[in-house]
Amino acid sequence: MTVTKFELAKLRFMLEVILFNTAEILAIFIFFAIIGKIPEFFVTAIVLTSIRLPTGGFHFRKYIYCFILSFVIFALIILVLPNITHIFGLMEVMLLTTLITTFALAPVSKRNSAHPEKDNFKMKIIATVIVLFYSVLLLFLRDNPFASIVVWTLFFQAMQLIPGKLMLVYRGSNSI
Repeated sequence: MTVTKFELAKLRFMLEVILFNTAEILAIFIFFAIIGKIPEFFVTAIVLTSIRLPTGGFHFRKYIYCFILSFVIFALIILVLPNITHIFGLMEVMLLTTLITTFALAPVSKRNSAHPEKDNFKMKIIATVIVLFYSVLLLFLRDNPFASIVVWTLFFQAMQLIPGKLMLVYRGSNSI
């Protein structure tokens, strides 16, 4: 069996992505473990992973920028923003905005991605159902200490679809 240079390049890229993502999530985990926020980290990571896979999104070409933005978003979601969603009606507005944005813009992926164009509608429906599931769950569990973290995670993921989609439409790529 002969492997082409293109196939080797794709394999190398996939391995780099896996290694980088593992290192990134491990570094962020270590930070939150040190400050005693492991449950909050896991809730954020699980929700983000469950919605990021079908929605896709914004990407950086340089891993360091991705790490910095990911760290800042995790820190905001876990340390800064949780108390803000207790403002009357804000959680509902954020969830509705997330649902509409996800349905309108997802998925955001490169034109030459692993997902064929015909799968886009399927991914849109899966993403919308996931957001709807979390939304209904959160309306019943709004007093749960993790509810705010879930809302902010969903909201940030939906909001980053906007620049991702704009760059994809105008530049043909969703990364900078």
